[in-house]
Amino acid sequence: MKLRCDRRSVLKGMLGGSAVYVGLPMLDVFLNTNGTAFANGAPLPVRFGTYFWGLGLTDTPAGGTRWVPTKVGPGYDLMPELEALAAVKEKVSVFSGFRAIGDGRANLVHWTGHASILSGVAPATATRFDAASFDTKVADAIGTSTRFKSIDIDASVSRQPVSYSTRTGATFASPDSTPLALYTRLFGPDFQDPNSDDWKPNPAIMLRQSVLSAVTEQRRELMKGLGRDDQLKMDQYFSSVRDMENQLAVQLQKPEKREACVLPQAPKDPARISSVDVVNSNTKVMAKLLAMGLACNQSRVFTFVHTSGASETYLPGQSKIYHQITHDEPTDARLGYQPETSKLANEVMKGLGTFLAELDAIKEGEGTLLDNSIVLAFSDTGYAKIHAIENIPMFLAGRAGGRHKAGQHIAGKGASVTRVSLTAMQLAGAPVGEFGVGSMKTSNPIGEVIA
Repeated sequence: MKLRCDRRSVLKGMLGGSAVYVGLPMLDVFLNTNGTAFANGAPLPVRFGTYFWGLGLTDTPAGGTRWVPTKVGPGYDLMPELEALAAVKEKVSVFSGFRAIGDGRANLVHWTGHASILSGVAPATATRFDAASFDTKVADAIGTSTRFKSIDIDASVSRQPVSYSTRTGATFASPDSTPLALYTRLFGPDFQDPNSDDWKPNPAIMLRQSVLSAVTEQRRELMKGLGRDDQLKMDQYFSSVRDMENQLAVQLQKPEKREACVLPQAPKDPARISSVDVVNSNTKVMAKLLAMGLACNQSRVFTFVHTSGASETYLPGQSKIYHQITHDEPTDARLGYQPETSKLANEVMKGLGTFLAELDAIKEGEGTLLDNSIVLAFSDTGYAKIHAIENIPMFLAGRAGGRHKAGQHIAGKGASVTRVSLTAMQLAGAPVGEFGVGSMKTSNPIGEVIA
């Protein structure tokens, strides 16, 4: 008998008296003739994420740099602090010379830079943004058909978990800050294997949805007796309730097969120390879990923090943390830069290289998960010794399903960082025509990298 084979097929057998199911890889037979979509015409989904690390990369007092390529355009040269990206260089575009513009507002150290990139406006005070972070706009556009609209992760092993994702500017997301916490969120009791033929709705999820629906149905009566301010507060509250209902509704639908989805084993959590080798090891484990979560269609949007703005990481055996070193270390007269600072920058970029490699390791269609993603990687500062918000390192990684003309170096020449942010949103598929406020308001994405 001829075996019928499509992208929902699984191999079934018995092992030790129990049924086992093995999902098939993304075979050519499942796809169109170009390998760019499913055979029925459904496109392979594009994923979007941000990746943040603190303290920038190494610039020098004389205007030199350890990271900005000398060549502009395609085929850029790998400077010393970009060598960790060698394996994925052709899928990464480098953006140099872009700056945050405060319009008279003070530079709030380790805050103004990334707040401007994410919200489009230089903040008035530290610890909050003056607008929502743009990852939430992308999540609203492409993240509504998955179990989680967005996944927030902090791999820094720091004392206080960090996220820079916010809808209000004042309250930030609570990230998963250990591998086990991330595993439990993605693959814990509520995970439904998309490749299992033994699927049925979870009664606990059905109950939770019915409770939320009952709350929603009573909203009209409640709102009638409230003043305008309280109505606005309740609108915000019920928006959160609706997001939860949508999340539960996804879990009540039988998931489509995802041939790249393989349930991973539960990881062990790392020692709670911020040595950069521990942080990078943690990054690798959490990146592997995230990549499989994306492949299993648990989410299409994520935020990832490698280290916070005032990074607490340090080299093994060092007595000073990275943040302190950037300020205390003198520039070596012979080398022209801060050597210990540059060593740490190299290690931090190894973390990014490892993260991207994990996305690139999952085969999907004619390419990889990274090919079907767009990741904006960025920091909070340029030259960290003086808290510069000029020449903030920014990268776009992944091909965005063919939309990103990757492998280029774009020199910003003082342009606003929001141009890169707008470009990232449009590559991710968000219907956004402009972004930013004041001098950072732009409707001009970087066309050179958009196919």
